Amino acid sequence: MVQRRVKQIGLKIVSPNVLDMTLVDLPGITKFPVGDQPSDIEARIRTMIMSYIKEPSCLILAVTPANSDLANSDALQMAGVADPEGNRTIGVITKLDIMDRGTDARNLLQGKVIPLRLGYVGVVNRSQEDIQMNRSIKDALVAEEKFFRSRPVYNGLADSCGIPQLAKKLNQILAQHIKVVLPGLRAHISNNLVTVAKEHASYGEITESKASQGALLLNILSKYCEAFSSMIEGKNKEMSTSELSGGARIHYIFQSIFVRSLEEVDPCEGLTDDDIRTAIQNATGPRSAL
Repeated sequence: MVQRRVKQIGLKIVSPNVLDMTLVDLPGITKFPVGDQPSDIEARIRTMIMSYIKEPSCLILAVTPANSDLANSDALQMAGVADPEGNRTIGVITKLDIMDRGTDARNLLQGKVIPLRLGYVGVVNRSQEDIQMNRSIKDALVAEEKFFRSRPVYNGLADSCGIPQLAKKLNQILAQHIKVVLPGLRAHISNNLVTVAKEHASYGEITESKASQGALLLNILSKYCEAFSSMIEGKNKEMSTSELSGGARIHYIFQSIFVRSLEEVDPCEGLTDDDIRTAIQNATGPRSAL
């Protein structure tokens, strides 16, 4: 099976009116493979999503359509695993405009079904027809606000629903989140700088001339050879007490694993004495065999 390599699509948007942020649009969970997709496509997608949302510095937008069962939401389920305290998960309810008649998402938006510490925001996106008809974002936002204002069931929630409200809430939460994680990030960066500075100092002083550079390179290679020899001969300063390493590991492989493997091989398996005798005679040619 030929597996296609997945490439990320990067889009950079510059604006003086918003905070700097990176938005990662992760795929939905694929339950069953389609076409040439691998059989473990669901596990792969879950692993990929978790690699992003497990980072303590990221906010999670758990997007769930209003016309589905919130209790079975993959987004909320994975967010609950990555963020059990709910300190960085925001619920987003979409497709409010295509719910069945007689139903509404008021209880969902108020957090009465699955509570979230940061709450929920309902949005009405452009439909595929709107996109094909080149309906502008501005017109779509006006229609979205009209949707919430014109429906009595959402009228009391209109001030907290809609894409502009989601953007505003996200900016506020992001600013607060940055204040919380910034000290830890600063300490982490400082530790990394100290480590890099020590490594940089171990390479010696900066040299300009070719002769000095050659001498520096020769010195580095000599140190590497010495470290390699020390590891093989068992004279390494950082000697492990939990596993065999270096020359001891090589000795163990040749004296135990390799020898045991040789003993398991029967070199004469499937051959008779006549076969061996004939092979010896053929190998000696016109000369006499011992």
